[in-house]
Amino acid sequence: MAHPQPGLMNNEPPPPDAHDLWRHFSETYFSLRLGLAVLAFAFPAVLYFWGRFVHDLSLQPSMSAYFFAARATAEAGAMQCAAFPMRTFFVGGLFAIATGLRLYKGLTRWENTLLNTAAICALIVAVVPERIRAEDLAGDERIMQLVKDCPAVLEWASHQPSPPIHFAAAAVLFVLLGIVAWQCACKSLSYLPAHQKHREPMLKRTYRVLAVLMILCPVTGFALAALLAGGGNFVFFVEMAGIWTFGAYWALKTWELSLSRLERDPGAAVRNMAGDPRDPH
Repeated sequence: MAHPQPGLMNNEPPPPDAHDLWRHFSETYFSLRLGLAVLAFAFPAVLYFWGRFVHDLSLQPSMSAYFFAARATAEAGAMQCAAFPMRTFFVGGLFAIATGLRLYKGLTRWENTLLNTAAICALIVAVVPERIRAEDLAGDERIMQLVKDCPAVLEWASHQPSPPIHFAAAAVLFVLLGIVAWQCACKSLSYLPAHQKHREPMLKRTYRVLAVLMILCPVTGFALAALLAGGGNFVFFVEMAGIWTFGAYWALKTWELSLSRLERDPGAAVRNMAGDPRDPH
């Protein structure tokens, strides 16, 4: 009699077979990578659509601006600034991404160190909001309206540290992830089976492109913010491209590892790397 497969709607244990047990536990890694990809793609969309259609917030100039987003009218803003309704989604989303990066174990110690450091940077971005400078109070319409609707923000701003900790942590976060994609992602390509080896050059090129984009997007965002007096809404879309690139990396890594069966059948993957001809395909 066949053993029922573990699933959402039954409480049966996985079958008492070493190979099937390994597949069962490998689903944790699959879910973790898939979760990071989904979080990355959903994060900017949730910020905009929930803010726009639930709280009547216009598109903010950057994703970081959603930390203090309040409706730009004195009547509605005064109520919204008591909680800043999108702050939960901004901070919670970054905490979820940071947790995923911390829990995921890279194939090498170097990759693991990079991911753990990136997780710390994501936490810093979440808990240390964008810096509001004195010059912004006179030249940035969004900041001026924010202070008008939520006067306590002005008092908060006067006690913030001078270094741009928020933006520095965001920049380091993307640089670290870019290094992971450039230096570490290709380490697992050697486990591809013979009938998938033709994909190796394409996968390597794609990882390199994603690495460059993950570093280029924040640099472009900072440049736009400096050159265009805040960058308008362009900064939001550049940041969205950066975090979607992050999501694309994890989606691609999930697909690549499914090709090599590195997690589901590590024995076969090791034979692939050693050039063992025993390939079921």
